[in-house]
Amino acid sequence: MIDYMIDEENVQLFKALSEETRYKIVKALLDGEHCACEIPDMIGRTQSNTSMHLAKLQNWGIIKVRKDGKMRLYSISNEKVQKILKVLE
Repeated sequence: MIDYMIDEENVQLFKALSEETRYKIVKALLDGEHCACEIPDMIGRTQSNTSMHLAKLQNWGIIKVRKDGKMRLYSISNEKVQKILKVLE
């Protein structure tokens, strides 16, 4: 018999990636760390829209941020996300 228990972490992960802007952000971060100032141009969104989605992804533990002087550098913190997106490529 198959166990159909819902893994809330997986559900949250797929909800996060189902939104186009968040998907584009995570995909852009697959090749490594990027400054918050670069990401809007990479994904074709405004700075304010991108910042809102970066904050959500960070709160959900999908991405992480580190500060380098005045720069905020984002990268993927969830290995499961990296594996999922690499399989899709």
